[in-house]
Parts: sequence; structure tokens; C-alpha cells
Amino acid sequence: MIFNRLKMLLSERELTISQVAKDTGLSRTTLTYMVQNNSKGIQLATLNQLCQYLHVRPEDFFEYYPFDVAYQFQRDQDKITVAASILENGQIVQKAQLTGKMTDDTCKIAYTELEKQFADYYVKMSIFAKTLLKNQFKAVAKEKATQDIELI
Repeated sequence: MIFNRLKMLLSERELTISQVAKDTGLSRTTLTYMVQNNSKGIQLATLNQLCQYLHVRPEDFFEYYPFDVAYQFQRDQDKITVAASILENGQIVQKAQLTGKMTDDTCKIAYTELEKQFADYYVKMSIFAKTLLKNQFKAVAKEKATQDIELI
């Protein structure tokens, strides 16, 4: 997994996306996607410009973890089952399963159970990376459940 740290770098420097866009000429939309870690890729010219502007090196801009997390969701009436896997080099090395309870407007999923089961991997991650991973999980779960997700 690779995360860009643009949000943290801007926060440390008390900069806004609007200010960076104005100062660098980069698109505000591009910067917003990058801050949210939603961009599919980063152009080298954009990375170069941001590194120069923020006075950082590319390795300061990214966090890398030598594993990925994959999810599969299955919904059955008022229950959602999440099969989570840790992958190294595309191969599953650990699995976990969670269930969530659907109500009228919310789906409650015990995400803390996933963190416990994957503790050997999660312990290596920064708080920033853990938060991003949790937010990504919540976004994917919301898409699959078509309801608001409450992580417990």
C-alpha cells in the first residue's frame, strides 16, 4: 500500500489547498483528490512541483507498506459479511471475517475486530495510514451496503 502524505504536509505548514493551487498553478481539483488519497496516479511533473514548493523529497511525500488489504462484501437481508485479506505480492497471507448489522439507516460493523485480527500488520502503520485505511474501508462498505456505515 502506498499513501501520499500531502494532507499531513499541508497541515504541518498550515497551508490550504487553495493557497497551494494559487502559488503553484496546480489544479485545485487535482490537489483535492491528492489530499483525499483518491487520485489514481500522480504525474511526475506535479510531484516535482509539490516537492519543490513544500521543500520535501519524494520519499517524504509517500508512506509505503509492503502489503495490501482487500475486501469482499456480501449482503444478506439485514446482515453484511466482510471477508478481509492481507496480501503480500498478490498472495493472501492472512484472512479475517467481520459481520455487520443493517438497520433502517445505518450498518454497524465492528472494525476494531479487523484491527485486532490484523494487528501484526496494523502495528507497523502510522496513525495517518491507519486513519486512511479506515476511511477507505468505510467508503467501500458504504458503497456496498448502500447505507451509512458506523464503525464500532
